[in-house]
Amino acid sequence: MSTISAARERVQAAAERLFAERGYKAVTLRDIAQELGIRQASLYYHFPGGKEELYVTVTERGLQAHREGLEQAIAGAGATLEAGLRAVLQWLASHPPVDLARMLLADFPAISEEHRKRLTDLALDCLVRPIENLLQAAQQRGEGRPVDTRFAALAILSTAEAMHANARLSGKEASDLVETALPVLLQGLCA
Repeated sequence: MSTISAARERVQAAAERLFAERGYKAVTLRDIAQELGIRQASLYYHFPGGKEELYVTVTERGLQAHREGLEQAIAGAGATLEAGLRAVLQWLASHPPVDLARMLLADFPAISEEHRKRLTDLALDCLVRPIENLLQAAQQRGEGRPVDTRFAALAILSTAEAMHANARLSGKEASDLVETALPVLLQGLCA
């Protein structure tokens, strides 16, 4: 790996972590530069478009990684809805939370219309559609009752976020909460 691409990768990794922790509006280029121990002006060498270009780049990269991971987890899960949901929750629990709600409600409105649209479409393609496809396949097999698969996919993503929050509050690992979350998703709150 060349020195330039290694340096660019370090910038992206630091920015990705900070944006995930604090959100787009709360992170400055100065924060990223301080994290890396470099001058703020050096960031423009790798990302001439500044903070927004850096945010879009790392967000696209993170969403693509989630799509690949979700699709692999679903493909290797088995043919039942329960197995698929378990695989999705396990995969999401074993990776840093996405915080899709914050992205959609706070981060994306703070960037240009062009980037907002592109990232919104990518978030749907990478996070929601793999789960929607799992749910639609289960409905076609006659598993479960007919539901709005978009809403259900978003509820599953929210459940994964809740697992991460519960883990922080309880001191447990998010992956330890998969078997707690799964019955809530499969059977709901009423028996």
